Amino acid sequence: MDFKMPYKYIRFVLLLLMISFSIRLLAQEETIKKQGIEDLIENIASSTDNELDYTSLYEDLNYFLNNPLNLNSATTEELEKLQILNDFQIKSLQDYIKKNGEMLSIYELQLVFGFAQQDIDLLLPFVTVVKTDQKQQMKLKNALKYGNNQIFIRTQNVLEEQKGYSSISDTALLENPNSRYLGSPYKLYARYKYNYKDFISFGLTAEKDAGEEFFTGSNSHGFDFYSGHLILNDINIFKTIVIGDFQAKFGQGLVLLSDMSSGKSSYVLNTRKRSQGLSKYSSANENEFLRGAGTTVKLGRFDISAFASYKKIDANITDSLDDEIANISAFQNSGLHSIPSELIDEKAISEQIIGGNITFNHSKFKLGVTGINYFFGADLVKTTTPQNQFDFQGKQNTNISLDYYFGFGSFSFYGEEAISENGGMAFLNGMLANVAPKISLSVLHRYYEKNYQANYGNAFAESSEANNESGLYFGIQVYPIKRWKISAYYDTYKFPWLSASSDAPAEGNDYFVQTEFTPSRNINMILLFKYEEKQINQSNTDGLKQLTQQENLKIRYHLSYELSRQLSLKSRIETVRYQIADHSSEYGYLVYQDIFYSFIRIPLTTNIRFAVFDTDTYNARIYAYESDMLYAFSIPAYYSQGTRFYINLKYSVTKNIDFWIRYSQTYYSDLNVISSGLSEIQGNTKSEIKAQVRIRL
Repeated sequence: MDFKMPYKYIRFVLLLLMISFSIRLLAQEETIKKQGIEDLIENIASSTDNELDYTSLYEDLNYFLNNPLNLNSATTEELEKLQILNDFQIKSLQDYIKKNGEMLSIYELQLVFGFAQQDIDLLLPFVTVVKTDQKQQMKLKNALKYGNNQIFIRTQNVLEEQKGYSSISDTALLENPNSRYLGSPYKLYARYKYNYKDFISFGLTAEKDAGEEFFTGSNSHGFDFYSGHLILNDINIFKTIVIGDFQAKFGQGLVLLSDMSSGKSSYVLNTRKRSQGLSKYSSANENEFLRGAGTTVKLGRFDISAFASYKKIDANITDSLDDEIANISAFQNSGLHSIPSELIDEKAISEQIIGGNITFNHSKFKLGVTGINYFFGADLVKTTTPQNQFDFQGKQNTNISLDYYFGFGSFSFYGEEAISENGGMAFLNGMLANVAPKISLSVLHRYYEKNYQANYGNAFAESSEANNESGLYFGIQVYPIKRWKISAYYDTYKFPWLSASSDAPAEGNDYFVQTEFTPSRNINMILLFKYEEKQINQSNTDGLKQLTQQENLKIRYHLSYELSRQLSLKSRIETVRYQIADHSSEYGYLVYQDIFYSFIRIPLTTNIRFAVFDTDTYNARIYAYESDMLYAFSIPAYYSQGTRFYINLKYSVTKNIDFWIRYSQTYYSDLNVISSGLSEIQGNTKSEIKAQVRIRL
């Protein structure tokens, strides 16, 4: 007799076997949760030399850490916020649930096509599997009773005296008012945040940078920067309502993406920007946000968004008439207002932005149109040079774009095509494919005309702006055998016109290979190879500039080892070789050891790093992500010769009060003066102390 066991029983038996082998994993879950967020952010940050603001990403991950995402009811947008899964994995997960019904256990992820054990381990701290209840509705009485309130206060200070804070005679100060900072060396940060699930979020943020005045002078009202927001989600037809400071992310960033954009990273398949529409802004960056109001309305398959923003921004003033600013030469984006010349530029002109997006959502595809118009309170007038003759100038500009996303089978396609008011155009198109059970590919092509102008674009690019560039990116992710993962990309690009670093059309190539080996759930090894070659200016003996080849090679070995639930270690060895043309190579290396320990009998956790570094020049510098306190980030450049040490402590005074303190010091064995200008330190050490308290109400 032909007997076939029903699939649901086979599934149940497999789950019992998986759970029996997962007891050890449960024992490690607490440690994974503590370090999961930082590990993910470090992976994203590991391939960039820019100290980006990861506040939004950190907040999303921290929210899911405390409110695990139910995979049985998770939307595509929620899964994208995790920044862990690629497009194919999200679709594969949703197809699995649609075909087999709701998942019975988190360990059923091992049955989902396209999920390797490394992906599951990374995902576990942020997700759960429970039976789907009827969709919850926001109720005011529940929001008042069960809402989460938190207050953060943080301060930090460089302990050695910097030149900008040293004493100076009144006469010298009158002759050069910009020779000293106006305020104290303390950096201050305060924040209040409230949220009720994902329905309501309200927050206030205030910050004073080092050197800025506080309750005196130009800041008689207290902090130098204030920000606040109120956002409501899923109220009848209103998908989102936001008032105050917010972010807007549409398409692939050719027109509008007011948030960090990590670009190329070790997540070689995640080249598609995750369009999240309108969202809250809670960072202390003083430029990359919108201030006003916006809403997204859901009408059938259409999401219709509209927003308006108005705020004062910093700019270099070049001409004024009757106290009215007529012309500026550049926008100022540092956010620093610590010397008189910076105060002159502070909030010099107005910025008015109006925009919107209409997206049609279908189970197989999405199609969106985005438009934005921005108007400034003065004309931007630059001294025209061959390099900048196609840059934006004037008072106002408009961008319009069409973006799309669709998939079938093991393939998905996405892109955005945009135009600016002057007729400049930009095109970005990509594909993600799962060509075999253990092999996935990503391809991205971009072509940005030299006269395309988008002040608020933040698309995939080698340069800082999406113009004067064409390129082709290939990424591949392979799981050759169990516990091994290989990620690689190749990016070739050209600058058809002159740029800031080249007085002629130039080109370059970027190679990246990362091999990851996880022999057990508590050991992870990474070997990274990154090589980049590009053409840049170099002056010859006659003082004439010519293009020459610049090469940068980076090799890294990283080991993470969890010895127990309380103790884990991280070790890294990294070396860099930098060379221009036939000049001598410049080398550098970095070695560090991290120790993470959680005490059992007292509510104290600590992490310590000791690093040794040696680089021939600043060109051979090495960037390394450092563990910091909650919502604080540190990715310093290690250069010259010396050692660096830091200790980060977190103590939970009560279940509602947490206290952090962090001390770091860099010692330079070959320097007697550190840095330059007003931040110059006479000596060979630079020390910093940070302290933060969080109160949950």
